[in-house]
Amino acid sequence: MTAAIETERTSLLIDELKHHHRNSHFHRAEMLNALGQLDEADIASQRGETSTATWLKRELNLATATAYEYVHVSRGLRRFRLLYETFRSGIMPYSTMRLLLRYMHEQNEEELVDLALIHGYSELEQVLAGSDPAEEREPEEPVVTAKFRTDGMLDFRALLPAVQGQALLCALKIAQLANYCAELPDVDELADPEELERLIDAVENEPEACPADETVETERPRTKLDMDSILRPPSRYGNPERKDLYPAFVAMMEMVRTNPVSALRAPGAHVNIVLTEDGGAWMPQNTSARSAEVRSYIANANVRLHLLDKKGLTIHVGRSRRFATDAQVLALLTAWGHRCAMPGCNHKRFIEIHHIREWEEGGETNMDNLIPLCSSCHAKISHGLAHIQPHGPDLYFRLQDGTQYVSRNRSLPTRTRDHTGPLRDTVTPGDSFAE
Repeated sequence: MTAAIETERTSLLIDELKHHHRNSHFHRAEMLNALGQLDEADIASQRGETSTATWLKRELNLATATAYEYVHVSRGLRRFRLLYETFRSGIMPYSTMRLLLRYMHEQNEEELVDLALIHGYSELEQVLAGSDPAEEREPEEPVVTAKFRTDGMLDFRALLPAVQGQALLCALKIAQLANYCAELPDVDELADPEELERLIDAVENEPEACPADETVETERPRTKLDMDSILRPPSRYGNPERKDLYPAFVAMMEMVRTNPVSALRAPGAHVNIVLTEDGGAWMPQNTSARSAEVRSYIANANVRLHLLDKKGLTIHVGRSRRFATDAQVLALLTAWGHRCAMPGCNHKRFIEIHHIREWEEGGETNMDNLIPLCSSCHAKISHGLAHIQPHGPDLYFRLQDGTQYVSRNRSLPTRTRDHTGPLRDTVTPGDSFAE
């Protein structure tokens, strides 16, 4: 009885949360619509302010960035009334509405609103990636500055184009991995707890090659072996982790300094670029990059082509091996936007390859039976909190609360009618959104 009461209480709290969430959209929409009307009436100049944003900042005691954002969004909602009504109804989150405004014009308003109702935010970002923004903004000029401060440290800053920025992150990732690989002990040493502790103590007590001034006590970045680096080395995929950026940057400098290459040929970093059927181009790690810039990079780059059949890249390995090959991993990550494939999840690190039909149940290590998941979503599958059910060429993603999404031919998942019964059950195909 106690469990039943607790379950009912939880359901009531969830319903209350959703109710207030929808109401917050309604009230925010009304507020932004009123702001838009005041902006059109030029109320700011009548009140002695130079802009609506500065007036709003003073009137409502808002942060500067928030005031300018509200004014920008209010102008968009006054222009696109279908978007306004949809947001006002409570079924579209504020973040989604803001994202649509970047790409919306009079000809595509209805199309974008329909897309937002069937896709989660992270999937919608991928759908819109490569599309031309409604208001083209000229990017700032790239710049790199380097100057020494009065304390002797070098202040180094860079503003890079999207592709070059991703190439830099790729190079830093290589350096990060090199740092870890150089310091990790052998497998036999990892298996012996006493030997492992001895190795850690020895490395941590090793004196600095260039010790800092002993009178200055500063925390230096982690560059040596520790328990965390042993138990959780970085994933080979994605960008470098924030905590390792400084040691990776130093390692990259040392790699370049000690391993010069021919001046006739620039070294390359692996940059993934996806081309869309309508001519758009985008990078999974930077969906904001302009298509024109990315296409220009492709035109002047060394290109590796993958020959696809009508169903896409197919690499059949069968049951000859348990783990996916590097080629399979690359193809899977490209197909799913270099992120976790679970609907609503945008994790790009610690990606694992899941067998849709479990290996233990006879599932093969073939492309049609593999899907990239982050460690968290993979754990949900393992613990029975979610399930991926194939139905012909389609994949159905089922969550414990009854929510269901479908991926048609490995396309981005869209919301479909909720499922009933156990997670692992026969799929009844549905293609209509259910509240």
